[in-house]
Amino acid sequence: MNKSDDNTPPLLSARFSLPVSWRRFKWGLALFMVGAALLILGGYLHPIMKWASITILLLGFSLAMAGYAGIFWHRIRGLNPRRSRRGDD
Repeated sequence: MNKSDDNTPPLLSARFSLPVSWRRFKWGLALFMVGAALLILGGYLHPIMKWASITILLLGFSLAMAGYAGIFWHRIRGLNPRRSRRGDD
């Protein structure tokens, strides 16, 4: 694929590139697991510990979903029928 064929803005393309999205998804998943472990193991000890672990859990979830959105964007962009028809002309 040529750079001139791609209509995606450069900033959006860099933000949703596949390696960056996978890295973001893995970091978010790791944060989510840390938050879940803290909530299960220490959430009953103190209310501050409970809310701190919920905050970490939600931050990890949002980071993982942002990464997954980039992965999804990459998959959907590959289904573009206009891209496959260009070589048929």
